[in-house]
Amino acid sequence: MPTERAKALKIRVFTTFVSIVFAASMAATCAPAMQMSDLFSWNAAPAGPIRGVGYAAISIQPGKTRVQKQLMAIRASRLAAMRELAEKIYGLDVNSYSSLSETVMQSDTLRGTVSGLVRNARTVSIGPIKTDIYETVLEIDAADAAAMESERAPATR
Repeated sequence: MPTERAKALKIRVFTTFVSIVFAASMAATCAPAMQMSDLFSWNAAPAGPIRGVGYAAISIQPGKTRVQKQLMAIRASRLAAMRELAEKIYGLDVNSYSSLSETVMQSDTLRGTVSGLVRNARTVSIGPIKTDIYETVLEIDAADAAAMESERAPATR
């Protein structure tokens, strides 16, 4: 049976850990946000394409036959690749909430959302990479991404 001193030491270590995690999360939320327009504020847009990669498992897709599941996995991986492109162009909106009571973590919630219009994305490849996983690779020119980001209306909150 642990002694009172051992219990107190465990509590102190745990509260120190929670304090460090809380301080780190607060520091991260106070960091300045970099927007895509900051990346494209040079005289010329950077050269080269921006790539988005998406993955989807075949076996978990809805469908009665293996072919139906493969087609759904292709669609899911393509959508995941589009989401990654949107994240790279417009950024990811991250919301976090943590609750402490008497220096004990009660709950920790993290939510990320992305929205945006992706145009002119080219399909580089779509295909199986393992027996149960499809991969889709899409790309878009950096100049097109900069134009899409600059056309975006300011977010209203």
